[in-house]
Amino acid sequence: MKILLVINPKSGGGKGNRVGNEVRELCNKLQLNFEYVLENSLESTLTNTSQQLANEKFDVLCAVGGDGLIHDLLPLLVKDQIPLLIFPAGTGNDFARTVHHFGRTHQKILKSLKELPEIKSHDVDIGVVKSSGESNPFVQIISTGFDSLVNERANNFRLIKGKVKYIVAVLLEIAKCKAIPFEISVDGVTTKVDAMLVCVANGSTYGGGMKIVPHAKNDDDLLELMYVAKVSALRLLFVFPRVFFGAHVNHPKVHFMSGKEIRLAAPTIAYGDGERIGPLPIHAKLSEQKIRVVTI
Repeated sequence: MKILLVINPKSGGGKGNRVGNEVRELCNKLQLNFEYVLENSLESTLTNTSQQLANEKFDVLCAVGGDGLIHDLLPLLVKDQIPLLIFPAGTGNDFARTVHHFGRTHQKILKSLKELPEIKSHDVDIGVVKSSGESNPFVQIISTGFDSLVNERANNFRLIKGKVKYIVAVLLEIAKCKAIPFEISVDGVTTKVDAMLVCVANGSTYGGGMKIVPHAKNDDDLLELMYVAKVSALRLLFVFPRVFFGAHVNHPKVHFMSGKEIRLAAPTIAYGDGERIGPLPIHAKLSEQKIRVVTI
């Protein structure tokens, strides 16, 4: 078995570098056959990874990083259909949570890889979102409205790190939060609503485990949509903490839909997997292609 280890040293404010070093040391200790990619920029990371995959046959790609790294690796994972194994080292690690790669020791994971006669994997849906003529893949959540503004604020913090930056961003944005007129189209059926936030989900969590759409599954060939109808900023402040436990789903202002194609139009921006997508309108659908994820 041969492993390609792709490390984002900047993930999680430097956690990726620490975890990457630990995983490399364990690979050497366990005498695993592996190569690694460790670069200082995203462009060089993707270029080097692409070259490695083109030049050699690997049985598994092990990604050391967060949702951002997975998001950027998606085109290569789709193209090469190489099974993905995640060593979570980001801020949120929501995709790793969704595919059950979160919370396991690195040594246990690598030992199981060494002992397996062959890699076991399962297919996972990926979505494609179009904005301003550009297409971007996503695996977890597209957020718009209040959620996207929180993401924008949190990503601009320099001194605040980890999940706490999202909580601080919520508190800073909540006071000026207002409902936005949305036009929502799910499989051709259009709804107009004033909403605080709208999200499209392929996975169930975002923001480090917040269960925004608890029933979302990434292997059912469907996208889920959730929106919070117009409420006061104070009411939203009280509702938002329930998302950590998925307890918001029964609130009368929280609504759900599901479908294969979703279009959103509103005077706001969108984020996908924590990465900026751009201004609405957007068109989201599931790709005909899937990625393979290691079953552990």
